[in-house]
Amino acid sequence: MDTFAAADLEIIDYAPQYQADFRRLNHEWITRYFELEPADHTTLGDPQTHLLDPGGFILLARYHGTIVGSGALLHNPDDNSWKLAKMAVTDQMQGRGIGYTLCKAILERARTMGVTRVELVSNRILLPALHVYRKLGFVEIPLGTVMYKRGDIRMAVDL
Repeated sequence: MDTFAAADLEIIDYAPQYQADFRRLNHEWITRYFELEPADHTTLGDPQTHLLDPGGFILLARYHGTIVGSGALLHNPDDNSWKLAKMAVTDQMQGRGIGYTLCKAILERARTMGVTRVELVSNRILLPALHVYRKLGFVEIPLGTVMYKRGDIRMAVDL
């Protein structure tokens, strides 16, 4: 994977056979900067129950047959909110627009579903990720209560 051709990048829907890839990608980035928290183990261990069943979805980036990125849109039925989460691109493929492409695809699908606002929680040290979010229209909003210790910035975009 030394050279990159965007035409060879596919954005595909999550399926159970990709659970190990989804877990690997998220473990990789989280442990690079932070530590895995109980909520990570729960969500990554059973994405069907915790991400898909409540009405969300996961998209994956596949390059030459290898899953190199992931992202999810989570639905909270209690307050009908939507959150972008579990965005990850494998280290050797970062900086090539894959995260942007994934995030854009997630927001486009959200629009087709009638979602009007998407929020996310991130960390200020993740400058490339924050750049992607801002490029896609996300703006900082008050942090409020967050699930993860690593979360120190909340952003939202109106669709």
